Amino acid sequence: MSGYVNLFSFLNICNSYVFKKGDNIMQNTISQNNTTFTERNTERKKKRNSIRFTDLSIKHLKPNTKRTIFWCKGITGFGIEVSPKGSKTWIYQFRINNNERRMILGKYPRISLAEATQKYGELKTSVQMGIDPLFEKNKEKRKEQEELTISQLVDLFLEHSKKSGKKSYKTEERELKKDLVPIFGNRKISDVEPKELAKMFHHIIVVREAPGAASHLYSYVRRLFNFSAEMGLMRKRDNPCLDINLKIKKNRRQRHLNPEEIYKFWHTLDKIEMASISRLGLRFLLCTVARSNEVREMKWSHVDLNSRIWTLPTSKNGRMHRVYLGDLAMGILKEAREYTDGKGYVFGSTGKISTCGIDKKNLEKLCGWAFSQPIRRHFNMFDIEERFYPHDLRRTGATMIAGLFGRRDFATMALNHTNKDATDVYDQYVYDVEKKMTLNALNKAIALIVNSPNIESVPTFDNLRESIIQNPNVPNSHQGRKIDTPMAFQASFSNLVSYKLSYAHDELEIPI
Repeated sequence: MSGYVNLFSFLNICNSYVFKKGDNIMQNTISQNNTTFTERNTERKKKRNSIRFTDLSIKHLKPNTKRTIFWCKGITGFGIEVSPKGSKTWIYQFRINNNERRMILGKYPRISLAEATQKYGELKTSVQMGIDPLFEKNKEKRKEQEELTISQLVDLFLEHSKKSGKKSYKTEERELKKDLVPIFGNRKISDVEPKELAKMFHHIIVVREAPGAASHLYSYVRRLFNFSAEMGLMRKRDNPCLDINLKIKKNRRQRHLNPEEIYKFWHTLDKIEMASISRLGLRFLLCTVARSNEVREMKWSHVDLNSRIWTLPTSKNGRMHRVYLGDLAMGILKEAREYTDGKGYVFGSTGKISTCGIDKKNLEKLCGWAFSQPIRRHFNMFDIEERFYPHDLRRTGATMIAGLFGRRDFATMALNHTNKDATDVYDQYVYDVEKKMTLNALNKAIALIVNSPNIESVPTFDNLRESIIQNPNVPNSHQGRKIDTPMAFQASFSNLVSYKLSYAHDELEIPI
């Protein structure tokens, strides 16, 4: 009896398995039939609306009450959709990864039949290679939405320059926001074309007649796009400035003042309407061959009046620089102390001529045009033929130093320039002794010029050199010989230069 029961149970299990499998087979068959039916229905609609695409047939397509798609005979997936209002749109329908996609190619007649056919061919090739053109299009669209505008890029660039301690960021901010942002501010980075930038530079060169400003702006814009590439916002080879050549000939300025012009410059400053602290700063430029921005940013905390040393913690070349203060320079600082109370900026200002020397608190450094503007406005009062600028005073001092000693390297040391050679890496001597000697001689030469009774009695350069360098009564502090040639000042191991980083002022006095 138990054997019949077991056989009956086994038969029930088999029946249930057969029925379940049959149901699954039936469901799969129905699903496949539905899919086949849908595909067949779609194909029937395509065949029903298939026409031969010609310019004439596309032009005469009539709208219906519903959107209608007309497919091109002989070309799979290429069609044109006609709206109830008569608008016609080229489409491409394709299947990729078992998903049916539809992509818009453009509006007719803005996109002609020939252009739409070409686009279709390019997209079909991508699909055959396994690339989804619709996904790539959406990806580019998202990228475009996330892309910064030029105005946003400029703000990011200036913030980076400021936080990294770049001294020229204010100049870059002024020029970029004055010329670039008003024209391209709302444009995306990738939308800026070289020809558009070239047009802007051309306007500055030709209309404004400012080739120098165009050259500087070109440098700032090129730097801006390089920064964009470094931040991963674009490819470096896509920098639009790479295809632009301004063809501006750079003229190296050679303007320097001769002794008579130095006399006129020094004494005419007292007749010009300008802030007294700016007047002192201009004279200080000549006596120290320093840069204008270094003088404007000079602080009393950087000056050791007892040692007569002005220390620049960092200079343009990234190195510390010490400047010896000659007699004229010390006299100027003594006057400047009365205007700034010996605190904060040496040549600090209130920004107003009327309050200069009266209000001595919360003084700001002189603005960028504090030295150049008075000279430009009142140039005729100097009675000098060729125009000069504040930076030419630095060139004047360097020329006098080189001429007095017959040594260009002495001028290089005073200017704090570096020699781009292998020796510069190994030579870490600071040349303090030589700097003191050269700047002391420069101050004495300027004093001989400006203290002359009148313009007619100003000594020539040869007389200056003879009075300061070739004076037989001046002992040589290095070797105990008479100074009868500038070569006696040569700093080398053979001349037994003492390598010390502090100044020995008494040893290097060069009396007249």
